[in-house]
Amino acid sequence: MREIPHWNLDQLYAPDSPALKSDLAALDEQAARFARWRERLAADITPADFTRLVAELEDVHRLAHRLSGYAALAFAQNTQDQKALAFMAKMDEKMADLGNELLFFEIWWKELPEEKAAPLIAAAPDFAYWLRRTRALRPHTLPEEQEKIVNLKDVTGREALIALYDSITNRYRYRTDFVPGGDGREVTRDELMVRVRSDQPEVRAGAYRELYRVYAQDGPILGQIYQTAVRDWRVENIRLRHYDSPQAVRHKANDLPPEAVAALLKVARERAPLFGEFFKLKAKALNIKLRRYDLYAPLTADDQTVSFEDGVTEVLEAFGAFSPRFRELAAAIIDGRRFSARPQPGKQGGAFCYSMLPTDLPWVLMTYNGRRQDLFTMAHELGHGLHSQLAKEHNLFHFHATLPLAETASTFGEMLLADRLMKRAASNRERANMLFHLLDDAYATIGRQAFFAMFEIQAHEMIENGATVDELADAYHQNLAEQFADAVDLTDEFRWEWVSIPHIFHTPFYVYAYSFGQLLVYSLWRQYEKEGPAFVPRLTALLAKGGSAPPETILRESGLGPLDEKFWQGGFEVIEKMLTDLKALL
Repeated sequence: MREIPHWNLDQLYAPDSPALKSDLAALDEQAARFARWRERLAADITPADFTRLVAELEDVHRLAHRLSGYAALAFAQNTQDQKALAFMAKMDEKMADLGNELLFFEIWWKELPEEKAAPLIAAAPDFAYWLRRTRALRPHTLPEEQEKIVNLKDVTGREALIALYDSITNRYRYRTDFVPGGDGREVTRDELMVRVRSDQPEVRAGAYRELYRVYAQDGPILGQIYQTAVRDWRVENIRLRHYDSPQAVRHKANDLPPEAVAALLKVARERAPLFGEFFKLKAKALNIKLRRYDLYAPLTADDQTVSFEDGVTEVLEAFGAFSPRFRELAAAIIDGRRFSARPQPGKQGGAFCYSMLPTDLPWVLMTYNGRRQDLFTMAHELGHGLHSQLAKEHNLFHFHATLPLAETASTFGEMLLADRLMKRAASNRERANMLFHLLDDAYATIGRQAFFAMFEIQAHEMIENGATVDELADAYHQNLAEQFADAVDLTDEFRWEWVSIPHIFHTPFYVYAYSFGQLLVYSLWRQYEKEGPAFVPRLTALLAKGGSAPPETILRESGLGPLDEKFWQGGFEVIEKMLTDLKALL
């Protein structure tokens, strides 16, 4: 019987080990050696020298990624470990210093005249996209000394605030006696949230009430952290870097035209009634008036516990039915002891896949509680992991997909698992239950995330205009009211939901990438259903591109159209079909 695993970070470093100390010293040496290029930079630098310079810069970043990645993973496995927290803070400061040491190249490269830059890009074709993207940021780049100040300020400013948010929220414990049938013990957030998918209405309600009871206690403090982080974002990016809007920073980083994102959010807002129709259908099927507590209620009880071994088998078999290569890459992460799924006190909540270097297996963190939802989380994160492995032939700067494409393999992995479970369903009721799950997920990934993004846009403006934390909470509650209209009953505690969403603290305007990824995958899935096995190499080729080209270019080469309203409406057509199929089964 396979036990629920915990990863082995000793494959990177052991705390205070000679290897760790040696690599920290080696990073200083590499940075100092690269700094000598400052005296050699000139507009007439030879293509051969430029190629060597870029390769040397990648080597510095590779070692930096390994060291900072180790710090992040050590903190994630136990956010209450004071040594891990101190080492992460030390690495944050070291990375800021390193960024300042290397900054001279970025400034020089952005300011180089185009007629001088073009032949250098031609001499380093493997790095061409990264080099062009870097130059595209020239209008938003400060003079070198100012950039250095910003880098140093972030360590003790915004980044320290976010680390504080993580430390506060990851130490929260929730009392199960607030849940009917609870035994009074304290549990983590991940363990508590299993109950929101219970078949018992009062268990679902109790879990949500307890979650937001705890968050509401610190709501004013967490809200102040958010306000300060938003002000910092705005001061740097609007006043200093002269972006048009707070969200334009993310669009530029994602290399997406703002019009594509605006079209996505517009369509998501217009199609919100489609999810309302689903919620009303769910209420009828469950014979209840649907409350926000009941959003993820199953059609039938899901009391069966799935062992970790069986869960792994389900996911790997689903991947293998699509492509043996997909199964092989996913299994390598678990077999390579890069997978942490064991519930542990202090462990960072949620789930993630950390792809550190092209040459290394990625690291996956989740908490496995034996529920069906855990299988989908596993499929999602292992999908991220196989995505990065398929892109391993790229250099470090082209290895990671931009955020909008980063959810492609993960979400497609969930679809593969759902398809497997649907085909094995023994009755119409089981199939209906699976469609309920898929539509729940469609709302959570498309509708919910799009409205998060709309709230972020509103919140940034409100904070600029002096809004209080209570006013932000009221605005979020109104955001929910617009989503659900007359289909779902809301209660007051959900006004604090926004302070429990780490993404809006960590990575402003990240969340629309989830909506983007899900709707994109629906388009890809339609092609897979039409083409069958012939589609496998097309998706594999798309994923293998990593972040080596603009998202629109990668999608166009995969046969997908422009990212306009028609494109996004196409994804909602898949949701409409699922809803039609569900009605036929009920």
